[in-house]
Parts: sequence; C-alpha cells; structure tokens
Amino acid sequence: MFTIGLTGGIGSGKSTVAQWFKKQGVPVLDADKIVHRLLLSDLPTIEKLIHEFGSEILSANGQIDRSKLGKRVFRDEDARRRLERIVHPSVLEGMQEERAALQDAKIRFCVWDVPLLYETGLEKFVDEVWVVWVPKDLQFSRVLARDNLSRAEVEARMAAQGSLDEKRKRADVVIDNSGSDEELERQLAEAWEELLIKQRCTDSY
Repeated sequence: MFTIGLTGGIGSGKSTVAQWFKKQGVPVLDADKIVHRLLLSDLPTIEKLIHEFGSEILSANGQIDRSKLGKRVFRDEDARRRLERIVHPSVLEGMQEERAALQDAKIRFCVWDVPLLYETGLEKFVDEVWVVWVPKDLQFSRVLARDNLSRAEVEARMAAQGSLDEKRKRADVVIDNSGSDEELERQLAEAWEELLIKQRCTDSY
C-alpha cells in the first residue's frame, strides 16, 4: 500500500485537501480523530494525562476538556512534549492498525492526515509527504478570522506546529493554498495524476 503523509499547519487548508482525497475515493486516516478517541474513552491515556497535568484539565462531567488541555500545552513547550510522549505512541499504533485493515482489503492508496507529521517523526512511516503551504501572514490572518483565539494564542499554536516554510523544504509535494479554490484543485489533480503514473510505471516492472 502506498501511503501519503498529509501535513501543513493551522489555517493552511489541510482539511480541505483531505476532503479532496476523500472525494477521489482515497481513504484518509485522521490522527486528530484518534487523539479525540483516546481523550474520550481510552482509560490508560486519560489516567496518564490527569496524573501529568492535574484535575484542572477536566470538564464539569469529569472528561478531558480539550480546550483546557490545549491552552495548557500551547503556552508551555515542556508541557507539550510531555503530552506528546503520552499520546503519540498510541496515535501511531492506531494509524498503523487502520492502514493494515485497508491493506487487507486490497486498498492501494491511503492518506495519513497528521498535523505534526514532521514534529513527531511520523514521516518515517509514509511513502511520500505532501505539505499544504501558505505564506505566514496569510496563515495568521486566516486563523485569527476563523477561530476564537487571541493574537498571542494564534502565534503560540503556529509556533507549536513549526514553520510551514521549513516543512515545504522537506516535502515531496508542495500544495500552495494561497490562491483560489480552482487553483488548489488544479494542483491536487496534477500531483495525484503524476503519482498514479509513477505507480503504474513501478507496477509494470
């Protein structure tokens, strides 16, 4: 199975690209959904997080409050790394299990949608990395307009995810999402067709 690692940054439009893949019939494995599931129902993960960060990360009903946890870790790099050490091994395990099920079903392609692909070293587990890129000022303005966050909170979340310009340098495919929807779709169609041609050539040998 050929796996595309899809990444970008907050406000880059990665989710739009993930939806495009779904419309092409390509399964998209979403790391964030696995994180949500872990925080909601995985007792060992929940217990480790409460032990690490205290009961103040809980909501009134006793569940992990993702907003409270996010505010805690995005302003503290050490806290973020402690969170990653708890959560990311289980995320990788979940992604690999989902991919194995697709492979058993003879699916040829899948996408790993992982916001922190490079930051967590998960690029080692995919065949090709596609980075959704926008200029930093556009990224900032999009997030500020979209999310109920202060300027400082937007800056902290962008910093936590690393520079899109640096990710762009490491990518196998760069999707520039600073233009129109039509331009985005054109780039995606061209990159996807190029990959399909390359895979057909590989299969013929």
